[in-house]
Formats: sequence, structure tokens, C-alpha cells
Amino acid sequence: MSPRSRPVRRGAGRSVGTGSRSVGSSAPGPRGVVIDADSTAPPVDDPAWRAALQDALDDPAAHALHAQPVVELATGMVAGYELLSRFQGPWRASPDVWFAAAQRWGANPRLQARVLQKAVAARADLPPNTFLTVNVDPHLLSDDLVAGALLEHTDLSRVVLELTEHTRVDAEGSAAEVLRRVRAAGALVAMDDAGTGYAGLELLISLRPDIVKLDRALVTGVDSDPVKRALVEVFGDLVGRMDGWILAEGVETRGELDALIGLGVPLAQGWALGRPQPEMLAALPAEEAARIRATAARTSLTGNVASVVRPARAGRSRADDDVLLADNGLVAEVRGASGRWAPAMTVAPSASVTEVARRAMLRPESRRWDPLVCTDGSGVVLGTVPVDALVLAVCDSPGT
Repeated sequence: MSPRSRPVRRGAGRSVGTGSRSVGSSAPGPRGVVIDADSTAPPVDDPAWRAALQDALDDPAAHALHAQPVVELATGMVAGYELLSRFQGPWRASPDVWFAAAQRWGANPRLQARVLQKAVAARADLPPNTFLTVNVDPHLLSDDLVAGALLEHTDLSRVVLELTEHTRVDAEGSAAEVLRRVRAAGALVAMDDAGTGYAGLELLISLRPDIVKLDRALVTGVDSDPVKRALVEVFGDLVGRMDGWILAEGVETRGELDALIGLGVPLAQGWALGRPQPEMLAALPAEEAARIRATAARTSLTGNVASVVRPARAGRSRADDDVLLADNGLVAEVRGASGRWAPAMTVAPSASVTEVARRAMLRPESRRWDPLVCTDGSGVVLGTVPVDALVLAVCDSPGT
């Protein structure tokens, strides 16, 4: 199963993202990161960290991954999980402090390789139709240990690598080659903290990630700040044009959650939806999931792609199916009106018919009237969208 829930587009499934590796156990710190309120750890340049890090690497019980749910905002269903490190050690310290110490004392490649190994293995526990995301520093992809933890697997479907730095990946370098190979094996790539400056925008354009996580600074107070809401729409439009998904992280209040639903953001995570925990949460409480669905229904009963989706067969048979799936389960091609196969453009069911029609018309002339493929938050094909039906829906939209 693939986590391919295409990114946020203006009016159409607009946002995707995950949380910080540094979620801790007490009070919120800068940028919404939760840190240990009474940390007793020494500075990261203290040699005592060497022994603590070695213990964490030697003892499997000293380092664990907790799962925070990622929720599909159209349905209230759990679509995936971000895996976040937790440490048992001689002192209390947030995960970010542990990784900073690992970087200082040369243990970061071993520690991040351990995280990746555990994350890939955790797929065995994933509920159906869900994915997992895991953090990795992009500069470490050039390290043999870190790269090997990924490249030893020929199938990386349902895994999303979240790049935690806004460091441009050299297109000719070994890190870029690792990303190319893991993508070929079915993994997706996410970029966190979208909206944090020029370096982030430059990486966004060069990397073309599958998922873009909105920075916590854009999410906090989005329900009361019209400028933030406009920025979410801008990012949704940009990422959607790159055929990606947006994920809002750090959602802490019901007001923020409702605002993001109203903006068409497809995926979100945060304490308002679920905290990191040792076991993967299979579903939100029924009452909360129903509230999310009701909010989504109120904000988008009309004018969405879902109203013009037609049934379609999805599979790997060019003779019998309407939508062709690649070996990793992702949508690859769609059968056009003339019966020929063409590269598929995927859209979310919550997408605005007006925006999707505009995007469809921007395709090359030879592909302009090929049907679109509608997928849910887990990448499952819901059906196809004929462009003529899309145009008629635009004509019937209020104000047209």
C-alpha cells in the first residue's frame, strides 16, 4: 500500500506534513516543539554523552519509536503514522538533544541507521491502507550505514522519508542517488517546515517532494489569522502543481483543525488528533472521527471532484482495467477517451472542480481531455473524472 494522497492543491486536497522528531514529555518549547521541562542532561559537548549514546545503541530497550497518527481530514480516518524517537538514559532529555549529541560525538550515522532499520521493520505492524513517515538528515544519506539501511530493501512501499534539513541535495551527489533509488523502490519523500524561508523554497523546487509538511508557525492560529490561511492556500496551490500533497503538523486546537478542514487540507497531525504512543492507533475515537467528517461535509458538499467521479477498474491489466497501477501500487497511467494510455494526473476527492479543471486545461494539448484519476488519502483509486463532466460542474458552480 502506498501513502500517496496527493498534496494540497488550492481548493482540492491542499496540505500534507508531519511532526518534529523532538516531541518530548512536558511543555511546549520554541516553534511548538515539546521538550522535557526539567531536563537534567549535560551539554551536548560533555564527554559523558559518549557512554550514554553507546548504551542507546547497544541496548534495544534504550531506544524506541513511538507513532503519532496522521489523519485524513475528509474522512477522519487514520491514514498513516510518523515514527518519533524516544530514549531511556541516565538523564532526561528531548530526542533533539540526543541527536545533537550523536552528531557531536560521531554517533549520528549509526543512530539514524538504527532508526531507519526499525522504521522499515515497523511496516509489518501497519494497519491496512496506511503508511509511515520517518525522519532522516539528508546530508547523512551519503553515509554508507544510513544509505545501506534503506538500499538493502528492494521494496520500500508505504515508507515516507522526511528530510529534516533545508539543505539542497546535490543533483549529481550520492545523496541524490540514494533518494532516486529509494523512490524507485516505492518510497515517497517528504519535506518538513514548508514556509520557513528562501532555503526551504529552493529545496522544495529542486527536490519536488511527494509530501510537504506545513511549518508549525503557519498552523498555529490559522483559524484566526487570514494571512496564514492565505499562505496555506498558496502552498497548497504550489505543491499541487508539482503533483504533491501537503500535510499540516502541530495541530493543537479544534479551531485550527476546523480551519484546515475548511481550507481543503487533506492530511494533518498534532495533539488535537493524537499524541505519539508506543502502539499505532488504528482509529480515532468514533465521536471525533464523526465530527471531522461532519465538518468536512459542511464545508464542501458541492463544487468538489467527488461529485463527478465515475467508477473505474484499477489494476495491472492494460486489456481489462481503466487505471494502470505500477508494481509499487501507485497510479501510473489512465485510459484516455480514444482508448490509448496516457500518464495519469491524480486528484483528491475534496479538490475544487474549478481548480482541477484549470489544471487539466494546462496539460499538453494532446493530453488535455484525458480523464483524471481520483485517489483517497492512502492512494487507493476511487474512480476517474471525465474532463467534460468537470467542465459542466464548473458551469454549475455558484457564481458562474
